[in-house]
Amino acid sequence: MGYIAALTSKRGEDVGGLMLRMLRTQSSRVDGVGIASEEGVITQPWMPEETPRGDAMIGCLHTKITPLDQPQPITQYGHHIAMEGRLWSGRCDILEMAERLGHQPHRGLRRLIERGDGSYAVVILDGDVILCGRDPVGLVPLYIGESERLIAAASNRKMLWSLGLEAKPLRPGHIALISPDGLRVERVRALEQPEARDISMGEAVEQLDEAMRASVERRIRGLRRVCLAFSGGLDSSVIARYLDLIGVDVELLSVGLEGSKDLETAATAAEQLNLPIRVESYDLKDVEEALDEVLWSVEEADPVKVSIALPLYWCARLAVEEGVRTLFVGQGSDELFGGYRRYIDLYASMGDEVSHQLFRDVAESYEVNYARDYKVCMDQGVEVRAPYTDLEVIELGLSTPIGLKLSRDGGRKLILRRLAEKLGLPESIAWRRKRAIQYSTRVSTALRRIAKKHGKRSLRELLEERLSLLRGSWKGS
Repeated sequence: MGYIAALTSKRGEDVGGLMLRMLRTQSSRVDGVGIASEEGVITQPWMPEETPRGDAMIGCLHTKITPLDQPQPITQYGHHIAMEGRLWSGRCDILEMAERLGHQPHRGLRRLIERGDGSYAVVILDGDVILCGRDPVGLVPLYIGESERLIAAASNRKMLWSLGLEAKPLRPGHIALISPDGLRVERVRALEQPEARDISMGEAVEQLDEAMRASVERRIRGLRRVCLAFSGGLDSSVIARYLDLIGVDVELLSVGLEGSKDLETAATAAEQLNLPIRVESYDLKDVEEALDEVLWSVEEADPVKVSIALPLYWCARLAVEEGVRTLFVGQGSDELFGGYRRYIDLYASMGDEVSHQLFRDVAESYEVNYARDYKVCMDQGVEVRAPYTDLEVIELGLSTPIGLKLSRDGGRKLILRRLAEKLGLPESIAWRRKRAIQYSTRVSTALRRIAKKHGKRSLRELLEERLSLLRGSWKGS
C-alpha cells in the first residue's frame, strides 16, 4: 500500500531527479521508498539521495497496512511492478499481482482487469514501456499527466503538479501504455448498465445478502481488528452487522461538530448492535485547523468534497490512535440503491428510466467520491475498504429493478432496508431517513461560517484561495 508513481522522458533524458521530486511530495507517513529503472531496483526505509539512472522509472512510497505488505517495486520475469490496493484472491497482494501478470505483463494485465478481482492501481516497467492499469470500479486513484518532454502517472495530483503537469484520471478498467513515443490508452473492462432482472424482492434480498457477505469477507482477509466510520444509519450499520457476524473485532467511529444529533444517534445504534464505539465531537477551531490538510488531500476546491472529506479525515486519525490502519466505509450505497432525494424526483418524472441516472452516478463515482475518500485516508496512513464498491455487489445492484430500490411515495434504498431487516437490525436503523454527512455532522455549516469570517462571498472562493496558497508555498519549499 501507499503511493505509486511512473515517469518517462520523451527525449531519452535521465528522470531520476524528477522521480525523487514526485516521491518527496508524499514523504510523511510512509514506511519505505522504492524506485526501479532498467538499471535495477532500490528499496530502503528512507528517501534516497540518488536513484538508478534511466529515462523510464516507477516508484513507490510504501505504507505497511498488514504484516504481509512488503516493500515495492518488486522484479518478476524481467519487469518491475508496483501496486496500490488489493487483490482479493491472494495472501500477499504484490506477489499475487506479479504471478498473475506472468511473462507478458500487457496480456496479463488485460486478463487481470477482465476478471475484476480486486481494488487496485498498478504500474509496470517493461523495458522502456510503462503500463498503468486500474480495476473496473476505480476505488484506488491513478492520474496521468503529459508535456512535450514527459509523461507521468501517480496516485495523486500533487506528484504530477511537482513536474508542472496537470493531472487527468485514468478511467477504471483501462490501461495506459507510456513510452518515448507517447501515450496510448486502452479500454479493457468498464462498468456497463445491465438489463433489469425479473426478480422478486425476497429473491433479490437473498442474492444481495450473499454478495455483501462475500464482499466483507474478502476485505477482512488477514485482519483481526478494523474500524468502521459509523453514523448509525443504514449503510454503515449493515456493514457493522456483517463485520460482527463474520467475527472480526470492529470498533465504530463516529464524529461530528458539537451539537450534532448524529453523535447521539450513532451511540444509540452502537448500543443496539452491541458493538464498541468511540464518539468524538469537534468545534469550529478544529475545522479550521484541519481545513488546509484536508484540502491538500482532496486536491480540489470543491465545497461538497471538502465537507464530506473532513469527517472522514477525523475518522482516519482516530483509527490511527486506536492502532488500526484499515477503515471500512459505507461509500457507494447511495448511488447503487437510490439513496438521494433527487432520485425520487426523477422517478416521479421519468419512471424506470431513472435507472440510467443511477448507473451514470455509479460509473462516475471513481472521481466524484472514491478518489477523495481514498486520498484523505491514505494521507493519514489508513487504507479505505468499501464493501459496496465490490464489483459483484455493483453488478447485482445495477441489475436490480428500480421498483425494488425506490417507491413513488418517497421510499429509498428499499432493497437495502429489507436486507437490514433480514440481518436483524432494529426498525429505527433499517428505516432511518438519510441525511448527507456534510449536513448531519454540521461540517458544511461550520465551513460556511469560516468563509464568512474571512470575508469571502462563498465557501468555494475561500477554498480556491487556500488551495492556490498551498500550491504556491509548496512549490517554493
